[in-house]
This record gives sequence, C-alpha cells and structure tokens, in this order.
Amino acid sequence: MAAPEIPFTIPKLVKGKRVTTVPKGSTWAKEEAKQHWYVEFFFHNPETDKMVRFRPTKNLNRIKDPKEKLKHFTNMCKAYHDALEGGWSPLDDKANAKLKREITSLTLEKAKSMFEEYHIAKGTRKKSRQSYLSKINQFVEYYGADKRVTEISDYEITEFLNFMEKEKTWSGVTYNSSRIILNNYFRYLKVNKYVAVNPVTDIETRTKIKTESHQIFSEKDFKTIMKYLGEHDEYCLFFVKMIYYTCIRPKELRYLQLKHIDLSQKVITVPASISKNKKSLPVNIDASLLKELKLLKIASYPENYHLLGSTDTIISEKRVGENTPYYRFQKCLRATKLDKKNYTLYSFKHFSNVKKFRAGWTLAEICSANRHGSLVETETYLKELLKFVPSDKVIPKI
Repeated sequence: MAAPEIPFTIPKLVKGKRVTTVPKGSTWAKEEAKQHWYVEFFFHNPETDKMVRFRPTKNLNRIKDPKEKLKHFTNMCKAYHDALEGGWSPLDDKANAKLKREITSLTLEKAKSMFEEYHIAKGTRKKSRQSYLSKINQFVEYYGADKRVTEISDYEITEFLNFMEKEKTWSGVTYNSSRIILNNYFRYLKVNKYVAVNPVTDIETRTKIKTESHQIFSEKDFKTIMKYLGEHDEYCLFFVKMIYYTCIRPKELRYLQLKHIDLSQKVITVPASISKNKKSLPVNIDASLLKELKLLKIASYPENYHLLGSTDTIISEKRVGENTPYYRFQKCLRATKLDKKNYTLYSFKHFSNVKKFRAGWTLAEICSANRHGSLVETETYLKELLKFVPSDKVIPKI
C-alpha cells in the first residue's frame, strides 16, 4: 500500500453520544455538553502502513458550560489541524518537541491564551486567573505580542522585572508575585515542549515587605465606623454585621439565598457551591443577629431570593454586584478619615475573632465558627490576632 499524499485526516470535533431526550429544566446544549467530547483524526504510520486513530481531549471535558466547552474544543481542533499541516507527527515525541520549539514556536500572545485555557480547564478560580493574566499581559506588552517564547531567556526575564521594579516602583511582594506567575507560565510551556528550558528558574527573589492588609479595628475606630454606617448606609451596616456575627466571607454572603437560612433552627448553611473550601457547613445564628433577621420578614419572600441582593431593599431576587459592598465600605472609610489604616471588609471577621478570644472562646470553638478545616489553620490565623489579646492574669509565684 502506497503511503497517502497527505498522511492525516482533517481533525473533527466529536460531541460524544447523540442526545435523544432533554430533562425538564435543561437544554439540548447543556445535555450535549455533558457528553464525552474529543477531537478525532487519523495519522499514517509508515512502519505498519496503517492509519492510526487519535482522540485527544486535553482534559477539556471538565468544562460544563456549553459555550465555553465548544469554544475551547473548537480552538483545540484548529490547533491540531495547524500542527498537522505544519509537519507535526503525533507518533514521534522528539519530532513533536522539535516542531513546537523550532517550526511553530508560539508567540507570547498565543502562549498566554493557551495558558489561560489550561487554567479554565483545570478549574482555577476566575480571580486567580485574572491575577495571573494581569502580570503576563504586562510582560507581553513589554516585549510585544509577536515575540516568540523561544526568544525569551533569563536575561529578558531579569530585564523586565528590573524595569518594572524601578520604573513602576514595584514592591518586593509584587516583584516576587510576578516572578512566580512568569515561572508558572514558562513551566507550562516547558512541560508542553514549547520551550526547552524555563528561563525564570534561577531568577533571584526580593526581600518581602510585610503587608498590612486586613488590619484589625481599634475599639474607637470600630465604633466610629458603625456610627457612620448607622447614619448613612443601612445596607453596608447590615452586610458588615453579617460578617461580624457569622464570619461568613464577603463573597459567600453575596451568593447567600434565603433558602440557606433556617431561623427556627438558628442556622445558616453555606452550600458547597459557594463556599471557599467547597464544603457545606452550618453557621450558628447569634441571638443579636436573629433579631435583625426576623425584622427582614424573610418568610414573605421566595426562597431563591438573595439575602443581601439590593442596596435599597436588602433582600432581592438578583445578586448584588461583586464590588458593591467593597465600594460602599471604602466610601465610609474615606468619610471617617480611616482610609489609610488598611481596614477591609475582612477586618470585621478578624475583629469578631478577637472579641471571641477575649470573651473566653476556645480555639476549637473559633475554628468551628470560621469553618476552618483544622485547628492548625486556626492557629495560623490567630498568630497576628494574639498581639491584641493582652493577659491580665497573675503569674504564679516561684
């Protein structure tokens, strides 16, 4: 059998088993996205003189959103087509590595897109992806989107970091954070054979300057803030009270629905779908908070409404904007001239734990209230808080 003129078939997207029924509440697209998708093509093996079938997925079946899944599989299908036309052989790892490094060497911009797609498929949180991309975007802008990844050495990495440190006055923390992100970016490229070495590996780090974020309120400042919110912002006041009394994180509070609140049992259950640690755990409702929740007449609203969905009515069908509570609290800090003290919404959680500790709560009780996974996590969390807990106990006589 003579070898075919073109040793491969055109890659095509296969969406798994054909969907025949759609459950109530779902759609054809959603049901289709639940299937096992893959890109299929055949490649001629000269040793056996047979066409070998390949069905790569690149772990993209982890994506459940129909539009996202279709976009990434379509991009992958095109990438395989381009690689095959460029001379790549899926049968030869060495040829594969050489092709990626020398023939189809990626641009910084293309590599950035692939790095982003990798983290989407991996399930990396949106905010984390945005943080990674902000630094990579600066790197791409510095050298140009069309510069090849194979043209980047440790010299280019050092030049970029030094420039940003000097001209953009990066702190040691920012410098090191950027170095770590670039290291992960090029490590991904090395693992996938697009570069032979990681140029960031031996780049020096900077001495970190300790951050002072989420500072704990002084008693005076706490009273000033609560007084201002009581007079000017009912919504933000209730939001921070929820943090103080429950230690539920700000993002979790934005997603909290009325169905998660059981006033009769005095419990709020933060579902795994919105919890930071992906665990569904109960939070006790303090007597003081219970009074305020009863005033909202929760039972008169549909259970799918959001507890903190509106700055006007508090409870609302829609979810409040991601940065709304933050912006309203920042406005309070500026108005009270406390905006230079590094107070954040998380400061209410920290302040609550200081008050608990002073009131005699045990470490285990604080661990439970914060929904920490272990006492070790709580101990680490309390290290900075302990300086605010002076002891007036008598030292035993020798």
